[in-house]
Amino acid sequence: MATKQSTEELVCNWKLADALMQTVRELKMLPRVASRAIAIADDPDSKISDFAAVVGQDLKLTANILAFANSPLFPVFASGTKVSCLKTAINRLGFRQVRQMILVSSYASMVKSLPSLGVATREKLNEHGFLVGCIASELNRVFGLRLQGEEFTAGILHDVGRVLVAATMGEDFKHVDSLDFEESSDDFLDKETALMGTNHARIGAWFLRRNQLPEELIHVAMHHHCPNDSAQYTRLVALVSIADDLANYYHRDPLQATEYDPSGATSTMLLEMLGAGHTTEKFARQWPEVLERSVETCKQILD
Repeated sequence: MATKQSTEELVCNWKLADALMQTVRELKMLPRVASRAIAIADDPDSKISDFAAVVGQDLKLTANILAFANSPLFPVFASGTKVSCLKTAINRLGFRQVRQMILVSSYASMVKSLPSLGVATREKLNEHGFLVGCIASELNRVFGLRLQGEEFTAGILHDVGRVLVAATMGEDFKHVDSLDFEESSDDFLDKETALMGTNHARIGAWFLRRNQLPEELIHVAMHHHCPNDSAQYTRLVALVSIADDLANYYHRDPLQATEYDPSGATSTMLLEMLGAGHTTEKFARQWPEVLERSVETCKQILD
């Protein structure tokens, strides 16, 4: 439980809130082209040619979409021939998948634009987010959940609040979060709240809502540490929570010198309660292969 705060702590929290507002005041996750492209993707009467024409106005966004399309995340291109045409990628993947790629690309560009975010911290948080996204995509297939790309996006964006706190606090961030990825304790968020007056989950949800991002991403940011508290999109929140736990294990011990305990990913039981059969058994049996594939995919994407 959060302890009673002194006046000095409250003043520090007000300073943090003010600094956070300064950080995000001019920060927009979706640039103009990305916003227009998503609007077209959401229109059931839109055409691929119109969508491609808008996306093509941003060369970096186009390059990122093609890079994602050619990654192991999308076995639709498993023939070995890399796709180099945006229209072909959109036609094969569909609007929904490409929409997710736009969100991911925009987020990655935003993180790179934060000058106050130290290089080492940026790399750690970026790698963690992408690894969670890759694990969530693998588990989506293993569990047969039939999500269509939103699990990858949600995994990458789940810690956006952590990124914003790091960018706001600079060197002082290490006093709040040592980035040791020891997050299994129930009072993890309470400790943050005691130090800051809020926590990264609340900040992340607030920022995504401020940027008018999809509700499922907001729920994941808010509830990935406590999926049982999510009244909506609970399957997606639970999936990201499981992926987060496995990614934390990898970051704590990249050489895997200690054995991972899959029973710590308690959200597998929640997925079973929601109708996904045998998720606990599947995860316990397949987590080593899931982690190995995910780490390799993550490295390919980030290289």
